[in-house]
Amino acid sequence: MSKKELIVIAVLIVVFGGLYFLRSRDKVSYTLPKTPEINKEKIDEIQISFGKNNFDIVKNNNRWVLKQDGTPVKEGFVDNILDKCANLKFVALVSTTGNYDIYDLDEKAVNLKLLQDGKTILELRVGKNSPTYMQTYVVIGKDPNVYQVGGNLKGAVKKLKQDIIDRRVLNFEAEKVNKIVFKNGEKEFGFEKKGKNWVDLNGKDVKGDKVKEVVESLSTLSAASVLPELKGKVKNKVENEIIITTDKDIVLKCYGLKDKDYLCESSQYPMPFTITKTLYKTIFKEKKYFEKKLNKKGKPQKEKKSVNKKHKMLKNGNKAK
Repeated sequence: MSKKELIVIAVLIVVFGGLYFLRSRDKVSYTLPKTPEINKEKIDEIQISFGKNNFDIVKNNNRWVLKQDGTPVKEGFVDNILDKCANLKFVALVSTTGNYDIYDLDEKAVNLKLLQDGKTILELRVGKNSPTYMQTYVVIGKDPNVYQVGGNLKGAVKKLKQDIIDRRVLNFEAEKVNKIVFKNGEKEFGFEKKGKNWVDLNGKDVKGDKVKEVVESLSTLSAASVLPELKGKVKNKVENEIIITTDKDIVLKCYGLKDKDYLCESSQYPMPFTITKTLYKTIFKEKKYFEKKLNKKGKPQKEKKSVNKKHKMLKNGNKAK
C-alpha cells in the first residue's frame, strides 16, 4: 500500500471518527421534558378527543360526569388516566423532524388535556405504542418533538363513549340493608331484619334466602342504557317501586316497558335508564315468592335440605350402588 493511500485512509478515519463522536454527543446532550406536578385530587376536568370522538369530563359533587349531559363516567377510567399522568416518565427523544404520521401523532392522535380551575396543567398528543407496548409516543404542549413515555398511555385514553359510561344505577352494601318494601299500585308488602333473619312487616317468618337474593341483585344493579335526554321529562305513572333502607332510603322506580326494556329511575342515579326484561324479573317479585309454605296447623313448614345421596357417597369416597 502506497504512502498516499495510507494518508487517505488516516484522513477518513479521523473524519468518520469525528462525525461519530459528534453524533454520539448529540444523542446524550438533549434534555427530556419534566412532567408537571399533578395533584390528582385537584384536577377537575379532563378533555379527550380523537377522530369524531370528543369527551369533556368534569367533576361534579365528587362524581365524574360528561360535561355535555351529566352522564356519569366510570371512576376507574378517570383514576387510571390520572395515575398514569401523575407518574408520567419521559424516557427518550425520538424525533425532531416533525414527521408525525409514522407515530400516529397526526390526525390519528388522541388529544388529552388535564385542567384545574380552568387552567391547563398537562397537554399531550398521544400516538401509538412502541413495538414492545412498553412505551407510548407523545408530543407534549407546544414542544414539536416526539418523545417516548413509559407505559401504555394510549390504552388508557383511547376509549369510546359507551366504554366509559358508568351504568351502575344502584350501589350499596347488601349487608347494611335492614328493610325493603315493594309497591305495585295500591299493593304493598315488605320485609325487615330481625337479628339475622328476615320477617314480613307483621313479624311473620319468610324465606330469608329469597329476600337476600333480591337485595344482592339490587345492590349492584346496572342499566342496559342511560337516557340523559329524558332527564326531568318522564311523565309516566310509576308501575313498580322498591324502597331499600340502610341508614337512608334508596328508591328504585319502574315506569313499564320502553321498547324491549323497562324504563326506570333511581335515587342514586342522575337520569332515567332502562333495565332488561331478565333483570326486571329478577328484582320485581310477587309477595308469594318470599312466603313460606304452611303446614296443616297453619305454621310455616321447615325448609327441607335436599341431599344428593350419590354425590354424598362419592364425596366420602364410597362407591355408589
